[in-house]
Amino acid sequence: MKVKDFVTIIEERIPCRIQESFDNSGIQIGPFDREMIRPLLSLDVSEQVVKKAIEIGSNMIISHHPFFFQGFKSINTDYIKSDLIIQLIKHEITVYSLHTPIDKIQGGLNDHFCSILGLKNVRGIIPSGEKAIYKLQVFVPQSHKDIVLETLASNGAGFIGNYSECTFSTSGIGTFKAHEGTNPFIGSIDKREYAKETKIETVIPVEKLDAVIKEVERVHPYEEVAMDVIPLNKPEFNYYLCRTGEMESDISLEELNKRLKEITGQKSIRYCGNEQDRIKKIAICTGSGGSLLEAIKKQNVDAFITGDIGYHDFQNAQENRFALIDISHFNTEKYFGEVFQRFFEDLEIDFSTFFSSYIKEF
Repeated sequence: MKVKDFVTIIEERIPCRIQESFDNSGIQIGPFDREMIRPLLSLDVSEQVVKKAIEIGSNMIISHHPFFFQGFKSINTDYIKSDLIIQLIKHEITVYSLHTPIDKIQGGLNDHFCSILGLKNVRGIIPSGEKAIYKLQVFVPQSHKDIVLETLASNGAGFIGNYSECTFSTSGIGTFKAHEGTNPFIGSIDKREYAKETKIETVIPVEKLDAVIKEVERVHPYEEVAMDVIPLNKPEFNYYLCRTGEMESDISLEELNKRLKEITGQKSIRYCGNEQDRIKKIAICTGSGGSLLEAIKKQNVDAFITGDIGYHDFQNAQENRFALIDISHFNTEKYFGEVFQRFFEDLEIDFSTFFSSYIKEF
């Protein structure tokens, strides 16, 4: 598979369009027109990561944190980052970053952290990024109803919540007259035809719309397909910045902190709250979630677990009577490689991983 082809697949499954406004997910360098070799998964694009890619012969680095957050005004070889750019281009290594999209998407980093902590009844909170939804209706002869239904379902149409293949069909009589130069599936030239047809209605997200239309036209027997696409006024929110969930049974804050240390391997954890407070409902935001405290306060949680917490964030949480637990940024996101690979298990790609933190613990 070529690098460009894999980039297309990534953006179909974890679309960059859902990233936050401050983010810079997507292509950072490249893509170079080469067959993909041992893509390397990392948290950051560091000097060590670039060396590792060159060492193992990888020609694609996929990082969680973007290599470029802000524009460059010059490439000065006295600086490490400039030298890394030169090395990456010299070795034709494509760099692709996937930051907030994989945090927010279902099955992404937030969901993974909830899973390893053992939370139940997990749901998204703090919606971010609305998805435009369309109603598609297509008229098809009854002989081809099933193949069109199957085509819609296999190309992502008909999802409503956790239900798939949601459609509605009505039967009726369609009329048309074929003219010279046509090749009608039913009927004759210059004669009005009455055809028993089924109208199939379903819903589809905007990013899948073009592909579905093309596939329906491909399997439909008519030369000219009668199909309507109608935008729906109510957008659907499928992406959330955080998750909430519940422990199987309530535990003390002290016990929760011990469990987090075991899960993450972190030597010490900063937190606020009484160690004997009982914790049941928990909010999770991998990475840096201090800016979300105002929204978290409305969720009636017992604890909020995130990273990069400041002094006044702890004060804010203490005053609002919920525990705030600071796991290091690295230790909430070091699962990026594992989570990313799960989205592409069907492709049998030979991934490599290299994760290291800039921060040392004593």
